[in-house]
Amino acid sequence: AVVSSLSAGNICHWHVVDDPSFPYCSTSFPDLCTKGAYSADHVYSQMDVLEVILFAYRHGIIVVPELDTPGHTLSWGKALPGFLSYCPGKGNIGSDYGPIDPTNEKVYPVLQQLFTEIADVFPSNFVHLGGDEVHYKCWKSNQNITDWMNAHNISGNYEALEDYYETRLLKIVNSLNKNYIVWEEIYNHHLDITPETIIHAWLPNWKSVFQNATTEGYRCILSACWYINRISYGEDWRKFYQCDPRSFNVSATHSQQQLVLGGTICMWGEYVDNTNALHRTWPRACAPAERLWAPAYITDVKFMEPRIEAHRCRMLSRGYPAEPTLSRGYCQHEFKWRK
Repeated sequence: AVVSSLSAGNICHWHVVDDPSFPYCSTSFPDLCTKGAYSADHVYSQMDVLEVILFAYRHGIIVVPELDTPGHTLSWGKALPGFLSYCPGKGNIGSDYGPIDPTNEKVYPVLQQLFTEIADVFPSNFVHLGGDEVHYKCWKSNQNITDWMNAHNISGNYEALEDYYETRLLKIVNSLNKNYIVWEEIYNHHLDITPETIIHAWLPNWKSVFQNATTEGYRCILSACWYINRISYGEDWRKFYQCDPRSFNVSATHSQQQLVLGGTICMWGEYVDNTNALHRTWPRACAPAERLWAPAYITDVKFMEPRIEAHRCRMLSRGYPAEPTLSRGYCQHEFKWRK
């Protein structure tokens, strides 16, 4: 949070649970944590979560939690039998279970209670509902789901099944007086979403999504250009700097431009933990951070070079392991590993 605030970050989008692990220790469903986390040492207690929220707040940062459903939920199933769709050999990450089973009525009281808790714990006005990468092959191979779809006149229409789930989830979240964000697949699949929905674009065709969504009056945020967990040799921060969420269409109206709220810089954790998170993030994340705050006419990468290097040195002087930004030059402050 300290380094983020130094670099003009003001939102922490916390993707707090996923397929491999459920580290958030819920007071409503404690088994989600005790059975779904990697281990008892790899969890976020309620005190841990409060500490993150307060520490971020003191540095001008709002923490927005994400509970990604109905996909990315394999870790939920260990504590909630029958919650996930059963599909032997066709589930998430090589398992026998796929997304949440939308046809199981027992799912929705759990979601109501869990999201009510999340709304109480996190003071942010926003909650991220996920909705990305919902693979239909598991639903297609489950006979109970097929029978339910036939009975509800949506046979073979898996977007309609997803719409059924999302409609009920949005009704729950609407009752909690929270604004919500969804990954772009919710929009791309033409699900029945409310006008207040914020569309979060992460796929390569983001400009088309922005154009269509803003034409329909939806607010948008961008991450597609800024998956900085993906590393490459050289000065890759340059391409981050050159991506502007306002550039989706040179003919966009002023009202469309006003619907572009900004963006988030993503550091996904498949190959990242506390051994490499800081130096992989910084100062590369400074480039999109400036792009999101700077006027559109400031585009000269050469103008950015001395400033990002100076900021990197500033981070080193304060004890943060920011990696080199340029192939030449040096910083007068050497990073020293703390014993």
